Amino acid sequence: MDPARIGCIGHSLGGHNALFPAAFDTRVSVVVTSCGFMSFRKYLGGNLANWSQPVYMPRIADAYGNDGARMPFDFQDVLAAIAPRAVFVNAPLKDTNFDVSGVRQCLAAVAPVYEFLGAKGQCAAVHPDAAHSFPPECRETAYAFIDAVLRRPALVPAGVER
Repeated sequence: MDPARIGCIGHSLGGHNALFPAAFDTRVSVVVTSCGFMSFRKYLGGNLANWSQPVYMPRIADAYGNDGARMPFDFQDVLAAIAPRAVFVNAPLKDTNFDVSGVRQCLAAVAPVYEFLGAKGQCAAVHPDAAHSFPPECRETAYAFIDAVLRRPALVPAGVER
């Protein structure tokens, strides 16, 4: 394993869970999220009851009343925390769980962050004509994206041997 070349990939629940380690661990240099997020405020009209289960994000219910408008962050903030590192988003046009308009809203909000950091193009998205799925052609594109990022010469973090 090369600690300077770490990536995460996930679909649906795994799609948003792939974003969280990247937001908090700068060793993650590339993340792929498939059908994994949209603006909390747009998710089912802001009703986040599906997100707050006793074993998964219970604080969304306890502290924020399952209300997307009360959440202290949204996914554009998660994406901004990952910037300038690489993010690939698969957001199908017919996903009834994560509506593409809410994904596009987050991507539009974070685009200036990537541009400011000189990383335009490091946050990429595809929008296949599909439902809540990760079509084979999108997976191949995602794998190529990961490969391109991880093959780049990487700076070795201080204290890490190669």
